Amino acid sequence: MTERQSDVRRMLDLRIALGLTDDRILFTTIPGAPWSKMRPRHGKNGRTYSAHEDVDAEERSGGYLRLASQGKTFDGNVGLACVFFRPNLLKHVCDAANGVLWKDDSQVTAILGITELDSEQPRTLVMVAPHVSTLMRGTDAVIECTVCGAEMPIVSHARKTCSRACTQRLRGYPQLGDTVPCAFCGKPFKRVSSYRKLCSPECRADSLRGRNKGRRRPLSECLTCGKQLTHHRGGQCRECWRESRTAQRIGRPATTGPSAEQPALELT
Repeated sequence: MTERQSDVRRMLDLRIALGLTDDRILFTTIPGAPWSKMRPRHGKNGRTYSAHEDVDAEERSGGYLRLASQGKTFDGNVGLACVFFRPNLLKHVCDAANGVLWKDDSQVTAILGITELDSEQPRTLVMVAPHVSTLMRGTDAVIECTVCGAEMPIVSHARKTCSRACTQRLRGYPQLGDTVPCAFCGKPFKRVSSYRKLCSPECRADSLRGRNKGRRRPLSECLTCGKQLTHHRGGQCRECWRESRTAQRIGRPATTGPSAEQPALELT
Protein backbone atom coordinates (compact mmCIF):
# COMPACT_ATOMS: atom_id res chain seq x y z
CA MET A 1 0.00 0.00 0.00
CA THR A 2 1.44 3.34 -1.03
CA GLU A 3 1.68 6.33 1.30
CA ARG A 4 -1.13 8.13 -0.56
CA GLN A 5 -3.44 5.14 -0.21
CA SER A 6 -2.58 4.89 3.47
CA ASP A 7 -3.47 8.54 4.01
CA VAL A 8 -6.79 8.13 2.19
CA ARG A 9 -7.63 5.04 4.23
CA ARG A 10 -6.90 6.90 7.45
CA MET A 11 -9.06 9.87 6.47
CA LEU A 12 -11.97 7.57 5.60
CA ASP A 13 -11.66 6.01 9.05
CA LEU A 14 -11.76 9.47 10.57
CA ARG A 15 -14.86 10.23 8.54
CA ILE A 16 -16.59 7.28 10.16
CA ALA A 17 -15.34 8.34 13.60
CA LEU A 18 -16.86 11.82 13.15
CA GLY A 19 -20.15 10.42 11.89
CA LEU A 20 -19.95 12.18 8.51
CA THR A 21 -22.47 10.58 6.16
CA ASP A 22 -22.58 13.15 3.35
CA ASP A 23 -20.94 12.17 0.05
CA ARG A 24 -19.44 15.65 -0.44
CA ILE A 25 -15.90 15.18 0.92
CA LEU A 26 -12.80 17.27 0.41
CA PHE A 27 -9.49 15.56 0.99
CA THR A 28 -6.10 17.17 0.44
CA THR A 29 -2.54 17.13 1.72
CA ILE A 30 -0.58 20.23 2.70
CA PRO A 31 3.12 19.41 2.16
CA GLY A 32 5.85 20.61 4.45
CA ALA A 33 6.16 20.80 8.20
CA PRO A 34 2.88 21.95 9.78
CA TRP A 35 2.99 25.42 11.20
CA SER A 36 2.50 25.88 14.93
CA LYS A 37 0.33 28.97 15.40
CA MET A 38 1.79 31.54 17.76
CA ARG A 39 -0.06 33.28 20.55
CA PRO A 40 -1.85 36.49 19.54
CA ARG A 41 -0.15 39.85 20.03
CA HIS A 42 -1.70 42.82 21.83
CA GLY A 43 -1.01 46.38 20.68
CA LYS A 44 -0.82 49.50 22.80
CA ASN A 45 -4.35 50.49 21.83
CA GLY A 46 -5.78 47.13 22.93
CA ARG A 47 -6.04 45.73 19.39
CA THR A 48 -5.20 42.05 18.98
CA TYR A 49 -3.24 40.95 15.91
CA SER A 50 -1.39 37.89 14.63
CA ALA A 51 2.30 37.62 13.95
CA HIS A 52 3.50 38.09 10.37
CA GLU A 53 4.80 34.54 10.33
CA ASP A 54 1.32 33.23 11.15
CA VAL A 55 -0.26 35.29 8.37
CA ASP A 56 2.24 34.03 5.79
CA ALA A 57 1.77 30.40 6.88
CA GLU A 58 -2.02 30.71 6.75
CA GLU A 59 -1.87 32.17 3.25
CA ARG A 60 0.32 29.26 2.15
CA SER A 61 -2.03 26.64 3.64
CA GLY A 62 -5.05 28.53 2.30
CA GLY A 63 -3.58 28.30 -1.19
CA TYR A 64 -3.45 24.48 -1.01
CA LEU A 65 -7.00 24.35 0.38
CA ARG A 66 -8.28 26.71 -2.35
CA LEU A 67 -6.63 24.57 -5.02
CA ALA A 68 -8.30 21.44 -3.65
CA SER A 69 -11.75 23.01 -3.29
CA GLN A 70 -11.64 24.72 -6.73
CA GLY A 71 -13.29 27.85 -5.31
CA LYS A 72 -16.29 26.03 -3.78
CA THR A 73 -17.22 26.59 -0.14
CA PHE A 74 -19.30 24.53 2.28
CA ASP A 75 -22.62 25.89 3.52
CA GLY A 76 -23.86 25.11 7.02
CA ASN A 77 -22.18 22.79 9.51
CA VAL A 78 -19.00 20.95 8.58
CA GLY A 79 -16.81 18.31 10.18
CA LEU A 80 -13.02 18.69 10.14
CA ALA A 81 -10.44 15.95 10.59
CA CYS A 82 -6.70 16.60 10.51
CA VAL A 83 -3.70 14.33 10.89
CA PHE A 84 -0.59 16.28 11.85
CA PHE A 85 2.84 14.76 11.59
CA ARG A 86 3.90 17.19 14.30
CA PRO A 87 2.18 18.60 17.41
CA ASN A 88 -1.54 19.46 17.26
CA LEU A 89 -2.12 22.34 14.84
CA LEU A 90 -5.89 22.46 14.41
CA LYS A 91 -6.10 26.22 15.02
CA HIS A 92 -3.77 26.93 12.13
CA VAL A 93 -5.88 24.89 9.70
CA CYS A 94 -9.14 26.48 10.92
CA ASP A 95 -7.79 30.00 10.41
CA ALA A 96 -6.26 29.15 7.04
CA ALA A 97 -9.62 27.83 5.77
CA ASN A 98 -11.58 30.96 6.73
CA GLY A 99 -12.97 32.43 3.51
CA VAL A 100 -11.61 29.45 1.57
CA LEU A 101 -13.55 26.38 2.67
CA TRP A 102 -16.09 28.17 4.88
CA LYS A 103 -17.03 31.69 5.89
CA ASP A 104 -15.89 31.31 9.48
CA ASP A 105 -14.44 28.47 11.54
CA SER A 106 -17.46 28.67 13.87
CA GLN A 107 -19.15 26.42 11.28
CA VAL A 108 -16.89 23.55 12.38
CA THR A 109 -19.12 21.53 14.71
CA ALA A 110 -17.08 18.31 14.65
CA ILE A 111 -13.31 18.25 14.79
CA LEU A 112 -10.64 15.58 15.25
CA GLY A 113 -6.88 15.89 15.29
CA ILE A 114 -4.26 13.15 15.38
CA THR A 115 -0.52 13.61 15.81
CA GLU A 116 1.94 11.34 13.99
CA LEU A 117 5.69 11.41 13.48
CA ASP A 118 7.26 11.34 10.01
CA SER A 119 10.62 13.10 9.89
CA GLU A 120 11.25 12.21 6.25
CA GLN A 121 7.97 13.54 4.76
CA PRO A 122 6.22 15.92 7.19
CA ARG A 123 2.72 16.82 5.99
CA THR A 124 -0.84 17.59 7.09
CA LEU A 125 -3.83 15.55 5.97
CA VAL A 126 -7.07 17.54 5.83
CA MET A 127 -10.60 16.26 5.26
CA VAL A 128 -13.76 18.39 5.31
CA ALA A 129 -17.35 17.26 4.77
CA PRO A 130 -20.85 18.45 5.73
CA HIS A 131 -21.84 17.55 9.28
CA VAL A 132 -25.34 17.09 10.73
CA SER A 133 -25.61 18.83 14.09
CA THR A 134 -28.18 20.49 16.34
CA LEU A 135 -26.00 23.62 16.31
CA MET A 136 -26.88 26.24 13.69
CA ARG A 137 -23.95 27.73 11.78
CA GLY A 138 -23.36 29.30 8.36
CA THR A 139 -26.32 29.23 6.00
CA ASP A 140 -28.20 26.97 8.43
CA ALA A 141 -28.19 29.74 11.06
CA VAL A 142 -31.46 31.33 9.91
CA ILE A 143 -34.87 31.75 11.51
CA GLU A 144 -38.21 33.00 10.24
CA CYS A 145 -39.48 36.52 10.95
CA THR A 146 -42.47 36.36 13.29
CA VAL A 147 -44.33 38.99 11.21
CA CYS A 148 -43.67 38.35 7.50
CA GLY A 149 -42.14 34.87 7.68
CA ALA A 150 -39.00 35.82 5.73
CA GLU A 151 -35.74 34.07 6.59
CA MET A 152 -33.16 36.14 8.45
CA PRO A 153 -29.73 35.33 9.93
CA ILE A 154 -29.48 34.69 13.66
CA VAL A 155 -27.79 37.83 14.97
CA SER A 156 -29.29 37.64 18.44
CA HIS A 157 -31.70 35.16 19.97
CA ALA A 158 -33.76 38.10 21.27
CA ARG A 159 -34.38 39.38 17.73
CA LYS A 160 -37.69 38.21 16.28
CA THR A 161 -38.23 40.47 13.24
CA CYS A 162 -36.26 41.00 10.04
CA SER A 163 -36.68 44.77 9.63
CA ARG A 164 -37.75 47.95 11.36
CA ALA A 165 -41.10 47.89 9.58
CA CYS A 166 -41.85 44.41 10.92
CA THR A 167 -40.80 45.52 14.40
CA GLN A 168 -43.21 48.45 14.32
CA ARG A 169 -46.00 46.23 12.99
CA LEU A 170 -45.33 43.70 15.78
CA ARG A 171 -45.65 46.49 18.36
CA GLY A 172 -48.92 47.68 16.84
CA TYR A 173 -47.66 50.89 15.22
CA PRO A 174 -49.31 51.93 11.91
CA GLN A 175 -47.27 51.48 8.75
CA LEU A 176 -46.94 53.57 5.61
CA GLY A 177 -50.03 53.09 3.47
CA ASP A 178 -52.24 52.24 6.45
CA THR A 179 -55.35 54.37 7.03
CA VAL A 180 -55.05 56.45 10.22
CA PRO A 181 -57.27 59.23 11.64
CA CYS A 182 -56.20 62.85 11.30
CA ALA A 183 -54.96 64.26 14.60
CA PHE A 184 -56.98 67.50 14.07
CA CYS A 185 -60.22 66.69 12.23
CA GLY A 186 -60.36 62.92 12.69
CA LYS A 187 -60.78 62.21 8.98
CA PRO A 188 -59.02 58.94 7.90
CA PHE A 189 -56.13 59.29 5.44
CA LYS A 190 -53.14 57.30 4.17
CA ARG A 191 -49.75 58.39 5.40
CA VAL A 192 -46.85 58.94 3.01
CA SER A 193 -44.41 59.62 5.87
CA SER A 194 -44.06 58.03 9.29
CA TYR A 195 -44.03 61.51 10.87
CA ARG A 196 -47.24 62.76 9.25
CA LYS A 197 -50.22 63.15 11.62
CA LEU A 198 -52.48 65.63 9.73
CA CYS A 199 -54.43 64.88 6.57
CA SER A 200 -54.06 68.21 4.68
CA PRO A 201 -52.30 71.60 4.73
CA GLU A 202 -55.59 73.19 5.88
CA CYS A 203 -55.67 71.04 9.01
CA ARG A 204 -52.04 71.89 9.65
CA ALA A 205 -52.74 75.63 9.36
CA ASP A 206 -55.81 75.37 11.61
CA SER A 207 -53.85 73.33 14.13
CA LEU A 208 -51.03 75.88 14.26
CA ARG A 209 -53.52 78.74 14.45
CA GLY A 210 -55.34 77.19 17.38
CA ARG A 211 -52.07 76.34 19.11
CA ASN A 212 -50.79 79.90 18.75
CA LYS A 213 -54.06 81.30 20.06
CA GLY A 214 -53.84 79.12 23.11
CA ARG A 215 -50.34 80.41 23.82
CA ARG A 216 -51.36 84.09 23.78
CA ARG A 217 -51.42 86.10 27.00
CA PRO A 218 -54.74 87.64 28.04
CA LEU A 219 -55.10 91.32 27.10
CA SER A 220 -55.04 93.83 29.95
CA GLU A 221 -56.81 97.18 30.47
CA CYS A 222 -55.50 100.66 29.81
CA LEU A 223 -53.84 102.13 32.90
CA THR A 224 -55.25 105.57 32.12
CA CYS A 225 -58.88 105.15 31.07
CA GLY A 226 -59.51 101.48 31.90
CA LYS A 227 -60.43 100.56 28.31
CA GLN A 228 -59.77 97.00 27.10
CA LEU A 229 -56.49 96.91 25.14
CA THR A 230 -56.05 95.22 21.77
CA HIS A 231 -52.29 94.77 22.04
CA HIS A 232 -49.50 93.98 24.49
CA ARG A 233 -47.40 97.08 23.79
CA GLY A 234 -47.23 99.18 26.94
CA GLY A 235 -50.17 99.78 29.27
CA GLN A 236 -52.14 102.49 27.44
CA CYS A 237 -54.64 102.58 24.62
CA ARG A 238 -53.83 104.55 21.49
CA GLU A 239 -55.89 107.67 22.42
CA CYS A 240 -54.37 107.98 25.90
CA TRP A 241 -50.90 107.44 24.50
CA ARG A 242 -51.35 110.18 21.89
CA GLU A 243 -52.63 112.64 24.50
CA SER A 244 -49.72 111.93 26.84
CA ARG A 245 -47.21 112.38 24.01
CA THR A 246 -48.84 115.69 22.98
CA ALA A 247 -48.79 116.96 26.58
CA GLN A 248 -45.10 116.12 26.90
CA ARG A 249 -44.32 117.92 23.64
CA ILE A 250 -45.99 121.26 24.57
CA GLY A 251 -44.89 121.09 28.20
CA ARG A 252 -48.26 120.74 30.01
CA PRO A 253 -49.69 117.90 32.11
CA ALA A 254 -52.08 115.43 30.57
CA THR A 255 -55.79 116.09 31.14
CA THR A 256 -56.61 112.46 31.80
CA GLY A 257 -55.07 109.66 33.77
CA PRO A 258 -53.35 109.50 37.12
CA SER A 259 -50.94 112.37 36.27
CA ALA A 260 -53.89 114.79 35.83
CA GLU A 261 -55.24 114.02 39.30
CA GLN A 262 -51.95 114.97 41.04
CA PRO A 263 -51.70 118.69 42.08
CA ALA A 264 -49.12 120.77 40.29
CA LEU A 265 -46.02 121.68 42.23
CA GLU A 266 -45.79 125.37 43.27
CA LEU A 267 -42.58 127.17 42.65
CA THR A 268 -41.36 129.38 45.50
